[in-house]
Amino acid sequence: MMSKKATRLYGRMQHGLEKKKASVELLQMRRRDLDAMKFRGKNAEGFTVGKAKAERLKGERKAIEKDYSNTGGSMKKSKKKKQRT
Repeated sequence: MMSKKATRLYGRMQHGLEKKKASVELLQMRRRDLDAMKFRGKNAEGFTVGKAKAERLKGERKAIEKDYSNTGGSMKKSKKKKQRT
């Protein structure tokens, strides 16, 4: 059993560590892609440099949208009609 303060502090520490780990994994993935493309014209999936970058960015964007939509918000613009009285 930990106090409430210690529990929150531990949770924030774990969150920070997970964030750092995720960024390191992302950078390592990008490095692997660059190294693979340096020696060949295409990576393991058969994408050229530009196509691989586009696919990676599309996946990152979808992940961001998914995380944001879980909060209850929407990244897409909604059209609201203004009523004049």
